[in-house]
Order: sequence, then C-alpha cells, then structure tokens
Amino acid sequence: MAGLGEGILDLLSRLNTHSRYPDTKRDEAYTSSYRFIRLVVGFLGILLPIILIIGEAFFLRGGVHVRGSLSEYYHTSMQDVFVGGLCVIGFLLATYMAGEWRTWDFGASLIAGIAVLGVVFFPTTRSGLPVGAPACGSVPEPAGCSAIEQALGEHQTAVIHAVCAIVFILFLAVMSFLFAVSEVLPEKDRTRMKGRSGPGMFRRPGLFWTHSVCALVILAAGAWAFAGPGIWELTRLYIGEVASVWAFGVSWLVAGFYLTAPGRSEMSIETMDFRGAAAVPSGNP
Repeated sequence: MAGLGEGILDLLSRLNTHSRYPDTKRDEAYTSSYRFIRLVVGFLGILLPIILIIGEAFFLRGGVHVRGSLSEYYHTSMQDVFVGGLCVIGFLLATYMAGEWRTWDFGASLIAGIAVLGVVFFPTTRSGLPVGAPACGSVPEPAGCSAIEQALGEHQTAVIHAVCAIVFILFLAVMSFLFAVSEVLPEKDRTRMKGRSGPGMFRRPGLFWTHSVCALVILAAGAWAFAGPGIWELTRLYIGEVASVWAFGVSWLVAGFYLTAPGRSEMSIETMDFRGAAAVPSGNP
C-alpha cells in the first residue's frame, strides 16, 4: 500500500504543473506571460467596438446600426458580448502589476479596472424609448431594466455609469503616460550619445513618443465626447469613446510587443542577500 502511495506521488510530481525553466529562462517565461496580458488587453480594446457592430449586423441579424455610444450596446442583442468583453478588460486591469502593488502603474490600472467594471454593472439609460415611457425603478418593472437599474432607478444608475466612464477614460490616459515615463532614463544613466550634442534621455524615443501621443489622443477624445461635433451618423460620444479605446489599445499593444518596464539600475539588498546565501555551499558554516 505504501508503494502504491509513493507511485501516485511520483506520478503527480511529474505532471507539468510547475515551471521547469532554469534560472533566467524562468524569468523570461513569466515576462512573456506578463507581456501577453498587455497584448490581450490591447487587442480587446481595439476589436470590441468592431465586434459589437459586426456581431449585431451579421450574427444576430440586428442590422448595421451604430449606437449613440458604446454603452448603449448593453441594452441590445450584443449585451453578453459587451458585458463579457469589458469584464475581461476590467479584471485584467485590476490585477495587472499586482505583484508590484506599490507602483503608480498598479494604482492607475486598479482604478481603471474598477471603473470599467462600474461601467458594466451600472448601465446607461435605455435608448429609443417613446415619450412618457416608464423609467426603470417604477412598478410594474419596465422591459429591459437590469436589477441595479430597478433598485436604484434609471437616472441614478446612469449618473454612476457616467462617472465611472469618465474615470476610466482619464486613467487610460494615465496608464499610457506611465508607459511613456518608463522609457525615460534615470538621471545617472543619461550619458551623451555618440554624434549628438545633447544627452540621451530615453531608452527608446520612438516608444516614449508613441505612448505620449496615445495619452494625448485619449484625453482629446474624452474632451470630444463632451464638446465635439458628431460626424455623419456617429454621435460625439461614440466618436470620443471609440477613439479613446483605440488609442488605449494601441498603447497596450506596443507595450506588449516591447518590454517597456524600466530596467533595474541597482540590485536590491534582498536580492544580493539571497544570491549571496545561495552561493555558499550548504556544508559550510
């Protein structure tokens, strides 16, 4: 019986449930996983507005109809896709950089993640209702109301939704700005570049300016949503939301394709102590 138990434990120990990469390759594998999260968030941000239109038009036979805002898809046949897509983005943002929770990156992404979840669970008002139609919160319950809308009232829920949307867009810009900041060299590393009179300021100038432009586009798109004109059948709110989400997606895709985290300039005391202890043979006092 003891032999059978040992055999089962040996079998379990051989299962591929733990990292088997040695030394630095293990760190590279985890870094790749971390960057893959950035790619997923970036692709979702860019594809979600397109999926909502295509899905409603071709898969659910709703006709090609661009809504007044992305949030209005909550009250359409694409509700599940809208909720599912934003929930994935929200949970990924809320847990992004959780291993380094004392950083600005984690704080900004956590706020953005919570805000976008608020956008999902506190929906905007229903559109296309006839004049005098009862609002959510009245009795009997009107069609198309969520449980939260019925409990808090349609207007109050929409106000919370709008606040969450504003916070979400603002912190999308903050995260793109932080990606740009990660490309700025520390003061002691700003050496004079060969053939140039000025000091080198960035690790990769192209990435710094790409993320900076994305942050500015997000802010400009947010302002457009409030004060810009509509174009064709597109409302100013829809244009502003889509532009901000696309700029955010581009920034995160670039961050996923490139390692934009700042490099360690000095080894931490804890790391040096650990490596020093590991270098000492176990038989030595």
